[in-house]
Amino acid sequence: MTNTATASFTVDGWDPQSTEKAEDTEFSRVRLNKTFIGGVEGASTVEMLTAVNKTSSAYVAFERLSVSVDGRKGGFVLHHSAGENGHHLIVLPGSGHGELSGITGTALITQDDKGNHTFSLTYEL
Repeated sequence: MTNTATASFTVDGWDPQSTEKAEDTEFSRVRLNKTFIGGVEGASTVEMLTAVNKTSSAYVAFERLSVSVDGRKGGFVLHHSAGENGHHLIVLPGSGHGELSGITGTALITQDDKGNHTFSLTYEL
């Protein structure tokens, strides 16, 4: 059975680890922390790599979530990839633990005009 859990989140820390520019493209490594409130409750740590130039940008990231999802406590890893073809977030198969062991699914992040973030997790357990 497919379920959807929705939460708001804040970015509590943005810590650039390194930045390098090569041939007009800037490469960065960033660590960030988030706090989730709603159907997903808890915190996460993200390790992200970005590439940005005058005409495009892209990133890949792995996000370790320690959360409860619809009341089930545990965690999982979310694999991010984003660029010209959109933003894709997939639960890394086999990464679920605790009451979230066996979780599979995808996620969507949206931002409203005021900068508020919403996280929607579509999952199966």
